[in-house]
Amino acid sequence: MVERVIVGPWKTNCYIYSSTKKECIIIDPGGSEAEIASRVDVLNMVPIGIALTHGHVDHVAALGKLRDSYGARGYRLPVAICPADRRFLGTGGRESHRESLEVLGLDEQSFFGIGPDELPKADVRLKEGDRVFDMDLVVLETPGHTPGSVCFYAEKEGILFSGDTLFFDGVGRSDLPGGSDKKLRESILKKIAVLPPETRVFPGHGPFTTVEREKRGNAWFRDALVPPRPPAVALGRPLLPQILTPIAIDIRLPPSPAQRPPVAVPAAAAARKKAAPARPLKARKAGAAKKTAKAAAPGSRTAAKSKRPAARVKTATRRPPAAKRPAVRKAVRGKSPVKKVTRAAGAAGTRREKSPAKKKTQATRSTKAPGAGRKAAR
Repeated sequence: MVERVIVGPWKTNCYIYSSTKKECIIIDPGGSEAEIASRVDVLNMVPIGIALTHGHVDHVAALGKLRDSYGARGYRLPVAICPADRRFLGTGGRESHRESLEVLGLDEQSFFGIGPDELPKADVRLKEGDRVFDMDLVVLETPGHTPGSVCFYAEKEGILFSGDTLFFDGVGRSDLPGGSDKKLRESILKKIAVLPPETRVFPGHGPFTTVEREKRGNAWFRDALVPPRPPAVALGRPLLPQILTPIAIDIRLPPSPAQRPPVAVPAAAAARKKAAPARPLKARKAGAAKKTAKAAAPGSRTAAKSKRPAARVKTATRRPPAAKRPAVRKAVRGKSPVKKVTRAAGAAGTRREKSPAKKKTQATRSTKAPGAGRKAAR
């Protein structure tokens, strides 16, 4: 179980860690001791000790007050730190912190407040490979940020508390008193980079990350993993004269069109052409005439091909469209079908011709006298 509490003016990550059901340890109480104690009570845990990743003021400022408050409740909290950072605790601890804060141009009152309270002394000395207060955390010594910086690693849980050695997309600074950039580089490459890539990293400031993410995205990691360049001196002699030695380079430009050689003939073809004797002109003409006569012979295949009839070439003929016929109305109620001209045809000026019988009747009527019919009727 990991619980984070952000404390102090520098937003330090204070962690409450437990690998059991009831007991826990507090890592880096950098301020707000009342908030830390309240969070432990909410989790219904019993603290059994305080572990420090290093001794800087932003990670130990609430150490004395937190220990005293639990002492008043009947709990004894031993403090564990690496021996190389013991100078930040005890009687001379405030003076060591004052030196570090002067480099940054800060005042210690922002962390400790007003008062001559001294920080408690260390009770447990942490070394490489030690277990932290019977938890499943193992100590990894990672000097560089401070001489006594350490990380706490839980192999079973895949968790690393890196303190100020490694951050999300960054690393701890090494310009404060006791810091070393060379040692910081060695610590990260030899102790952290070799951990499983899925290991979760809980740093002293900022969000958590993983080893794999930092090896891929951390600019410092990429620069640190680049292999170093070879030295400038080899076998006792400098490499500069070798670099300045001129090197002859044969640069041949392509020939111009006028200077380009003709197309190369394969060697075998050229040899056959050279070995074959030249035939005289008369012999070549006789051979051509013989081939022509043989082709024209009656039994030859060429003559047979010439006698074959030419193949018929089928041409695609298109039939003209059928003339439009007038619409025919079917017989209705026993009447014979009568051809009628469509309205379209009538509109175009088509007239129906009268039958011969009707024409004869009309002619007879026209020849009779106008009054003949009337008299016969009488």
